[in-house]
Amino acid sequence: MSSDEKSLRIFMTGATSGLGKEAALTLVGEGAKLWFLVRTKELSEALTAEFKQRYPDSHGQLIPVEGDLADLHSVKAACDAITHQTDSLDVLIYNAGIWNFSFRETTNGLEETWQVNVVSHVLINNLLMPTLKQSSEPKILLTASGLHQGKIYFNDPEFRSSFSGFKSYRQSKLAVILLTRRWAGTMAGDGVSVVCQHPGLVDTRLGRDAGWFARWFFKTFGRTPQKGAETLIHLAQSTSALLEAGAFYKDKKVHKTTAYSYRQDEADKLEKNIQEVLAVLGF
Repeated sequence: MSSDEKSLRIFMTGATSGLGKEAALTLVGEGAKLWFLVRTKELSEALTAEFKQRYPDSHGQLIPVEGDLADLHSVKAACDAITHQTDSLDVLIYNAGIWNFSFRETTNGLEETWQVNVVSHVLINNLLMPTLKQSSEPKILLTASGLHQGKIYFNDPEFRSSFSGFKSYRQSKLAVILLTRRWAGTMAGDGVSVVCQHPGLVDTRLGRDAGWFARWFFKTFGRTPQKGAETLIHLAQSTSALLEAGAFYKDKKVHKTTAYSYRQDEADKLEKNIQEVLAVLGF
């Protein structure tokens, strides 16, 4: 099977705003069947209405699945719902992300940035992997960032001792890159292609809690969500043979990342720690 967008079955997080919304609408407008995680009925209805307005003649399908990445029980319920609705998925897109500027704890007792950007997507990967493997060309796409310098603070990944929104977000995106490379290796035998992408500086709601200067900077110098979505759309529609396993893409091309982000030992340790946290929480 080629990765013809008209036949793609996709599950996506972060599809209701920003570059994720633009990517979702384009993919479905060109014929994909896309399940998307959504927190509220209002957000679901707004996305569906915009889709119908933009693509009135499309045969693609937008299918809302209620769930909140800040609630692992709701994430599991969403994955259960998806596996009852389809026996195969071609692409998993982990695009959702937040950037908090103050410490917030989820209902599961984890710092919100770490859970939403990293832990919940690992849980989704655990739960939807059997369904993804039914595809003849399975693919996982993750949204990373150019902000991924530093290291994983294994002793305090949630920055409980001294919270920094900048460090928390940056670490979460480093984790995304490490997981991308780990999964690309561990899943290669099953034919799963795994890559991540950096959309560039995009004017979205990501930094909505930031100060006025940061908001002005994003608004003034950021790309439009449409431009920011181009690489994600390109990767979703590309055949796996054209993608470099575990690579970090920007502007549709492979780019280098920090030396630390290539450390396999740190990637292994990271996933082991996250899986242990999920097990302790009953997942």
